Order: sequence, then C-alpha cells, then structure tokens
Amino acid sequence: MNIVELEAIETEAGVAFSLNRATGRIEAKGPTASVDRALIRIVLFRDEVAEVLRERQGLPKPGEEIVVREVSPSVPALAIQRINYRRWYMGKPKYFWPNQEEEDAMFAACNEGDEILFDFAHSFTARKPNGLLVSVDRKGRVSPPSPYTPALTQK
Repeated sequence: MNIVELEAIETEAGVAFSLNRATGRIEAKGPTASVDRALIRIVLFRDEVAEVLRERQGLPKPGEEIVVREVSPSVPALAIQRINYRRWYMGKPKYFWPNQEEEDAMFAACNEGDEILFDFAHSFTARKPNGLLVSVDRKGRVSPPSPYTPALTQK
C-alpha cells in the first residue's frame, strides 16, 4: 500500500490515520463506523501502512534516533568560526599555529551551535549551547576548561 491508496481510504471513509510516536501503533480518528470500515480495509497491510505513515509524519524508522540541536542565532556557523580561528592564530607566533590535521581534529570535536573562544596556543575553549565550557586540544580531546581561561570571567 502506498500513500495515494492510504489517502484514498481516508477520504472515502472520512477518517485520519496517524502513527502514535510513543507506541508505534496505527491510530484512526473519525466516527466509529467509519473507523471500523477503514481498519478492515488496511488489516492485511498494517506494516506497509505503518511505513507510509512514518514517512508522511517524518518519524524515524525503528531503531533510529532523532537528534535535536538548538543553535543560537548569535553564534556564527562552525565554518565561520574556523576562519576566524585561522585569522586569530595567524596573528600569533608560529608556536600557536596548528597543522591541518590538528585543526581538523579540534573542529571535529565541536558541533554546530558551539561558540569557539580562542584563548591558548594548543587548545581553545568551546561554550556549548547549554552554557557548559569545555576545552578542546589539538588532538581533538575534550576536557574541562582551564581555570585560567578568560571565558570563565565572561558572561
């Protein structure tokens, strides 16, 4: 059964099918007699109907996890922050300059929405969207921030 056939049954019977997010069961809403008739028509195709409803509602497949990340409009995109990081360390002595692999490892440890605070030669501090401060070193390791980071006295 495909979406066109399912919508035809919904229209003819005057019901609305949906997939319950919590239980994964098919729900039919409408008058009692109409719901009963519509359920009889889909009884042999329940697995296909569930898949069609999952797609229509934008729900994940069983076993898939949906991740929700909040991104502050005041925090630049990670790509922009990477450019800004390059500008920052290019203005410093060569000791501050990471090689390409180190820079890639550092930014791989960050997510979109993290605010990057440039403060040390071999690491930077990242402020997560929830306000948590972490330090990211040149190997991409994440640890608690240095007690000497200026980020602890900001905001």
